[in-house]
Amino acid sequence: MQLSKETPAVLPVLELPRLAMLRDERFLVGAHIITAFAALSIGALMGPFQAFHRAPAFVEAFPDATIPVFSYYYQALTAHGTLNALFFTFIFISGFSYFMVGRSLRRKLWSLPLAWAGFGAMLVGLLMMLFVLVTEPQRSSVLYTFYPPLIAPPTFYLGLVLLVLGCWITAANVIVTANLWRKEHPGERLPLAVFAAVANHWMFIVSSIGVAVEVVFLLLPASLGIIDRTDPQLSRVLFWFFGHPLVYYWLVPAYISIYTVLPQQAGGKLFSDPLARVAFLMLMILALPTGVHHLFADPGVSEVNKAIHTFFTLLVSIPSFMTAFNIGATLERAGRARGGKGLFGWMFTQKWTDPSVAAQLVALILFISGGISGIINASAQLNITVHNTSWVPGHFHQTVGGIVALTYIGIAYWLIPMIRGRALFSKKMALAQVYTWGLGMMLFGHTMAEAGLAGVPRRSLTGISPFLDEASKYWLNGAAISGVILLISVTLLFTNLVLTLAGSPKPLADVPEIQTKGDPRSPMLLERWGLWVGILAVLTLVAWAPVFAEAISATQGFQILRFLPTGVPMP
Repeated sequence: MQLSKETPAVLPVLELPRLAMLRDERFLVGAHIITAFAALSIGALMGPFQAFHRAPAFVEAFPDATIPVFSYYYQALTAHGTLNALFFTFIFISGFSYFMVGRSLRRKLWSLPLAWAGFGAMLVGLLMMLFVLVTEPQRSSVLYTFYPPLIAPPTFYLGLVLLVLGCWITAANVIVTANLWRKEHPGERLPLAVFAAVANHWMFIVSSIGVAVEVVFLLLPASLGIIDRTDPQLSRVLFWFFGHPLVYYWLVPAYISIYTVLPQQAGGKLFSDPLARVAFLMLMILALPTGVHHLFADPGVSEVNKAIHTFFTLLVSIPSFMTAFNIGATLERAGRARGGKGLFGWMFTQKWTDPSVAAQLVALILFISGGISGIINASAQLNITVHNTSWVPGHFHQTVGGIVALTYIGIAYWLIPMIRGRALFSKKMALAQVYTWGLGMMLFGHTMAEAGLAGVPRRSLTGISPFLDEASKYWLNGAAISGVILLISVTLLFTNLVLTLAGSPKPLADVPEIQTKGDPRSPMLLERWGLWVGILAVLTLVAWAPVFAEAISATQGFQILRFLPTGVPMP
């Protein structure tokens, strides 16, 4: 990380001791990680209370109960989505990217002032979002997908603009830093963590153009009164141009930890570095041509375009199968080296008592279930059965709440102690948190999926609905039980992190090694970024140009973009 004007660009290994963090590194990374978990502390608490209010048994027992702080149900639901899925993840990804790039390359960032400017933009965006959610709950309760014709106050959209701007700054810093390193080390391979971060940020840059156009040209002008009509279909297409690649933007940092940190923590080494690079490139180039499967029930998309995106969505599952093989082989080799016998004995010799390792292993188990349900969502025929039902948040929580959030928590269990310079306050508390999180999220995903198959809609206050049958009530009450378990887990998480930051009595003993070398067996072709970004652009054009053409033709979107009075009137 950048230290001062006198600090050389390339830092000798001895200047970055494994257990120490440089002053500027601690401040920059710590600001991001702590702010991210501060956002999560608010958003995560809203989840269990929403599960309670959707459960008939809870509503009957406590008819006058309200959700703490965010008493309006859709206000709490919007806070839960925006703070968890957007602000927590984006700010965490930036901080973790800076840490892994700086440590892996042993050099300062391209621009530390720019990194701080990006953090400042994200922090101001977070504060603006919290302000508008508290002060204008009815108008700002547009959920994290912010579909029009519902229009939030301008502050809502300006907060999102600043968040995305901060991520663009992070992407520029990571990509330029990696390019500078490559010029200084001709012929060498990027360390795997940096390779993955570069691929992830290129994907984000391209995909976020969609949501930027939506907010700047459709939603913000409508919120400011510049236009009095909006285009819901074009807005949805623009959102999902970004919305499904966003899932992989969340996922790749978790994969970075699982590919580069977990093998060392487990006592082994990665089975195949080149295979991992191919998986990251496939995620990068195939993530964008997938978003239409969120629009399978929409009338403005043709069957041909739905079929094209079904193909790409099923194709993008291949990198996850590659990851399952690569990491499975890595863990099996490490487990057998510790004495694991028989077909599955290696699984029981993993370090299940290490909170960081356990978090990543449980996250992988959750991802198996969530990934299978995702393949079902990708099929146009099966999607119609589960579309807009409780099945969808069941799937979503086992993926984003599982592989993403729980892996981030596992990272925090060694990274926050490094930031603080003291050991984690309580390993036992951390282990209890990991396993209650895993149990609660698995139960929540299953009960919500079953409720969806029983016909329960998503995003509705079902606890007071008179139409629910006994099966629906049973599964929604089960989801409330998972909410209790997850509330316990969230309490354990933040108690432990706050006490660690406040001053754990134990000295910092050990943290994972960060890889600083790429595998020389990896083909240099994989690092020709101009080629891969070009392929990404071509595939995106092939998959999305017809979809945009249909949306514009059907809804007169060009007139909306020109601010002419066409489209759907504002409410």
